Amino acid sequence: MIAIILAGGYGVRLRPLTRDTAKPLLPVGGRPIIDHIVGRLLTLEEITQIIVSTNERFLGQFSEWLNHRKYGRVRIATEPGRSEDDKLGAVKALSELTMGLDSTEYLVIAGDNLFTSDLKDVIEYYRARQSPIVALYDVKDLEAAKRYGCVEVDADGRIMGFKEKPERPKSTLIATCIYVLPERSLKRAREYLEEGNNPDAPGYFLQWLCRMEEVYGYVLTGYWSDIGNLESYEKAKKIFA
Repeated sequence: MIAIILAGGYGVRLRPLTRDTAKPLLPVGGRPIIDHIVGRLLTLEEITQIIVSTNERFLGQFSEWLNHRKYGRVRIATEPGRSEDDKLGAVKALSELTMGLDSTEYLVIAGDNLFTSDLKDVIEYYRARQSPIVALYDVKDLEAAKRYGCVEVDADGRIMGFKEKPERPKSTLIATCIYVLPERSLKRAREYLEEGNNPDAPGYFLQWLCRMEEVYGYVLTGYWSDIGNLESYEKAKKIFA
């Protein structure tokens, strides 16, 4: 299984902090956000390789970050683009990256996700179902749920409803950008893009995928947050302090 950390965005909502610094390299708890993610991934024997997908603008920063670490299974892949206006978008970058990889399974994580759950449980859940898995989290607030992809699941955990950024959420259970995807499902990203769908936000791809095949949700315990704005960043810093 190959793990891919999506780090090709420009963190527009976190400016000015991200004007000259990649969002996953912002410090939380005394180390960059991405170190928290990589640390979790390195505990998983199933992961044979960890790829950080970034852009040309921040390649130098990620290369410097990696040069100061002793991560044996980590490498950097670069997508074209140096600004918000000419970026590929996360889904398109993921699709193009995986075309050149040889794996039947992928663990995909956005580079701004902070969490305390053990991903081994998510992988075991995937093994039992052999279907796409989305890590879910209960934000326990309908207003907060509007910022995410809201999901509804049946008794077996299958996602029966998925609505990205709904105006009237039916649930406080939201989809995080942590996925375990078999190769066959990830390949469908090309079909999704050919239909003219959103090439950037991965949630829209998973919303689409739920209509095409069985997708299951695994509810994370503990803490989870995506660092989407200054408020969530300051809150994460306090929690991890």
